[in-house]
Amino acid sequence: MQIHVAVHGQELGVFEREALNARLADGTIPADTAVAWYEGCPNWIPIGEVPGIRIPAATSPVPTPPPLPPPGAASSGDGTGGLIPYKNPKALTAYYLGIFGLFPFVGFLLAVPALILGILGLQARQQNPLIKGVVHAWVGIILGTISISYHLLGLTAMLVTR
Repeated sequence: MQIHVAVHGQELGVFEREALNARLADGTIPADTAVAWYEGCPNWIPIGEVPGIRIPAATSPVPTPPPLPPPGAASSGDGTGGLIPYKNPKALTAYYLGIFGLFPFVGFLLAVPALILGILGLQARQQNPLIKGVVHAWVGIILGTISISYHLLGLTAMLVTR
């Protein structure tokens, strides 16, 4: 049986039962603070509750709250249902600037940062696939480009008609 072991939120590794018993006996893994997870176990549990694990007599297992989700477990969503990319503020800001950039005259001042932040938001997503915001970044890029284009066309039209 493969047993994942963590102490104070830091995962120490995966051990076979006998190797784990040996580390507990020699004190390299503290039995009083270590928690474990194995296939079929719903959550992290005190190491003394793992079947076949022998806790040295000098220490007794102390129940601790689970510090980590089980390996491979999907992270639960946030209160927004994952729709608002709050972990990618560049993409989120690009989205709002792109929308407000459509306003005449002042919109040009917002459209340029929307375009830039949209690109930076996509780059942030590429560097960290766990953060969301691709759609928000693209909305910022597209609306920023549209706003810049029609503001420049309007400015050109005003200059030509003089």
